[in-house]
Amino acid sequence: MFRSFLTRLARRLGWANQASVAAPVAEVAARPAAPAQSALPTDVFTPTRPRSGRKSLVGRQAELTRILDAVLDETAHVVLYSERGRGKTSLSNLTIEALRRRGAIVARCACEAESTFDTIARSLVRDLPPSLLSVELPDADGEGCEAMLPQRSLRPADIAAIPASLNCPFVVFVIDEFDRVTDLETRTRLADTIKLLSDRGIRLYFMVVGVSDTLEQIIGQHPSIQRNIVPIHLPLLRDDEIAGMLTKGGQQAGISFTDAAVRLVVNVARGMPYMAQLLGLRITQAALRRGDEQVQDVDLVAAVNRLLDETSAAVVSTYASLVGAGSEPGMSALLFRLVNAEQDQWGRMAVARTPSHVVVGGRRLPESVWNRLMDTGILIQPEGEGGMVQFRDRGLVYYVQLLAARADLAGERQAAANGAPPLLRPVASGS
Repeated sequence: MFRSFLTRLARRLGWANQASVAAPVAEVAARPAAPAQSALPTDVFTPTRPRSGRKSLVGRQAELTRILDAVLDETAHVVLYSERGRGKTSLSNLTIEALRRRGAIVARCACEAESTFDTIARSLVRDLPPSLLSVELPDADGEGCEAMLPQRSLRPADIAAIPASLNCPFVVFVIDEFDRVTDLETRTRLADTIKLLSDRGIRLYFMVVGVSDTLEQIIGQHPSIQRNIVPIHLPLLRDDEIAGMLTKGGQQAGISFTDAAVRLVVNVARGMPYMAQLLGLRITQAALRRGDEQVQDVDLVAAVNRLLDETSAAVVSTYASLVGAGSEPGMSALLFRLVNAEQDQWGRMAVARTPSHVVVGGRRLPESVWNRLMDTGILIQPEGEGGMVQFRDRGLVYYVQLLAARADLAGERQAAANGAPPLLRPVASGS
């Protein structure tokens, strides 16, 4: 009777598969559950915001372990720095989660250009829950544990006194975007605070995060605290790590990337997580817009064209001035060779000279082209690295790569003609 009722109901509702509706309850229960809904592309590929959660980690395990060892085992402070787009804030998020799982109390603040030592310190203490206070403060005003701080301008000794007023094993203060601070006195006071905490063995540790090429650009010239700090210069990701990021994101978004799509992303990104995330997002959006879960070449074309259209006017103008001036034939091919030159894990290229050429990252450039790139500031020498150069604006690297990718996808570019490999070359394996 129950089966006939289901059959009649199916016919009334017009369901095509009436037999499945009328199947015995035991058979229906035995069927595998439907797959969980795929994550949104913008929740998987996040070029405009940092990632969080251990499941989002691809690469960076060595850096995460080094930071945890520094704080938990070596009682040291950490400075995490690199150029923009390498995932410093995402790594900070993962570090904070890991520290909290290990019993640390973590407070965090993000700096502004107007931030001072006082405003940073008060912001961090406000981020501490008031339940941590070991003594009840009468008529306490302010947020978090701010009531423990004196009303006057703060000094390093005031920060050193904080752990004694808290019920917790140890505290970590994370200061993000410290490169934005313009007040030199703030950098000096922070350095003095780190030295004071280290000298007294106080279990309060700083992790300072910022955009920089060198440690000194972040904390200033303070040799006395070098031994108290573990510097983490965040490197570029390896090719296999970029490929893993894309594949893992595709699985989460319910998208299958072809080998050609993976190679495209790896070779355009050149180790930069930001560009891998952005290109992965655009490819995924293009495929889903077609209603397909399998990436096709048409999606690569759509993503590449969109990113070219979104390139800043300054980068487009710089490229046009280089290839359109006519003073150097084949400049576009030379630029492509240069942006694909051998680079170290921080994006720097070694420079060597011959009587007639300058060799940059294993690529030969005419002396005139070298002088032009240096004179216009397109290539710069990293501080303290006389035998190395890097691109001042990585956006130019992406633009050249995207133009080559568009030509490759259209079958218009003959790589052998300029001595460079096609952009869709195989992905190199990491060590």
